[in-house]
Amino acid sequence: MSLFASELRRAREGFGWSREKLAEEINFSTSLIEKVECGNKAPSQAFAEGVDRALATDGLLGRIRDHLLTQAGLPEWFRSWYDIEQEATAIWWYELLLVPGLLQAEGYAHELLNGDESKLAARMERQQILTRATPSPPELVVLLDERALRYPMTDPQGMRAQLERIEAVAESFVVQVVPIDCGTHLHLDGSFGMAVLDGREYVYVDTPARGFVLDSPDVISAMKRRWDLIRAEALPRRQSAELIREVAEQWTS
Repeated sequence: MSLFASELRRAREGFGWSREKLAEEINFSTSLIEKVECGNKAPSQAFAEGVDRALATDGLLGRIRDHLLTQAGLPEWFRSWYDIEQEATAIWWYELLLVPGLLQAEGYAHELLNGDESKLAARMERQQILTRATPSPPELVVLLDERALRYPMTDPQGMRAQLERIEAVAESFVVQVVPIDCGTHLHLDGSFGMAVLDGREYVYVDTPARGFVLDSPDVISAMKRRWDLIRAEALPRRQSAELIREVAEQWTS
């Protein structure tokens, strides 16, 4: 994002504005503007649009952001969820067959993305929200179907490394396994995520063609009910950790 950072700084200084003045005009914090200008924070779509309006740049920063995200392997339809994910205070995710992106080890993701280096770099960059110092990482709860632990996405060593990655994440966040013989079929309808950002709730629904971000109250209410029913069938955290460790050892035994 160095190009975006330099163009933002150039436009702001050309307008004769301080960071504080720009922050006041676009309703974002001065510290965020500083991080973006120093290349330490990726700008959201709302941020880019706000700066373009305030500094009369005719959409330049928005176009730069879109170009950089395209180069980074983030398809256009995923970017709204990417923005939500980066700023969310809470994320809940259910995954049926594959390990979700935020938990993927590099080798596993490499196989899943067919070796596309730009997409791999973007996938790994997304995970930085789990280890950042400021703001604090989001509350993260992952419900992971047992099938995802056993599906051979990569070779046995790679699968063991992936499950060890999940174990490591589970030390700081909530990861629960939904056993194959659970008492509901709702989990078989596919993967989905939910997030909270600025007090608003969002749902991400995956399909074979693309994903969709939804925020209608009816959809959110329905997905919350589905989440609660699936989680009721999940193993407790300790039993989940034991099963993950057991399956990890099975991959190389």
